[in-house]
Amino acid sequence: MKVYGWVDDTCTDGKCAVVRIGPAAGGTREFQACGSGTRKTFSVTFDDQNVAEVTLRLR
Repeated sequence: MKVYGWVDDTCTDGKCAVVRIGPAAGGTREFQACGSGTRKTFSVTFDDQNVAEVTLRLR
């Protein structure tokens, strides 16, 4: 399974926008963008997986 995309921080609130990808089995990956106008692209492959939970939050 492959999950790819980007996360943007669009506010000057001092918080980071964080994408968390958790496959059914294996390690969780996080990608964060901190600072207004910051974008972080990501591309992650999980071998032998076909389900993952993807969440977006502020930290």
